[in-house]
Amino acid sequence: MTRSRLTLSVDNSNRIILFRYIGGIDGADINVSMIDQLSQVDQPWKYDNIVDLRRHEGLVTADEIEELGRRWQMLAQGRDAGTCIGIVTDDPLVHARLPITRGAFPGRTVEGFALVEEAMCWIEDQRRQRRAIA
Repeated sequence: MTRSRLTLSVDNSNRIILFRYIGGIDGADINVSMIDQLSQVDQPWKYDNIVDLRRHEGLVTADEIEELGRRWQMLAQGRDAGTCIGIVTDDPLVHARLPITRGAFPGRTVEGFALVEEAMCWIEDQRRQRRAIA
């Protein structure tokens, strides 16, 4: 049996934080763990994020998504405007809840993907578009 946990990997040179939900970790534990781990990162609001849910066996409710958004907003204080969140999963419920996630993270662009590599390419495309506009 796999130990349930949330892991965080920081790629400082590319300014990407990769979260992996593993096992049956529930939304309340995810929220606490994520904010605790993000608090250890210098200026986490400057990073794009990939959230890999492919090994997640738990359930995150809409209320828990909204709570995570509130906690994140307290930490980021609007300094995350324009950053991206790529959510990697094959769970149709997670894809159906993307509008809730977008609402919980209003300064960020949120999209769903099947593979981490797709999310990475999307983030690079988003960055190129931002540079072209600037």
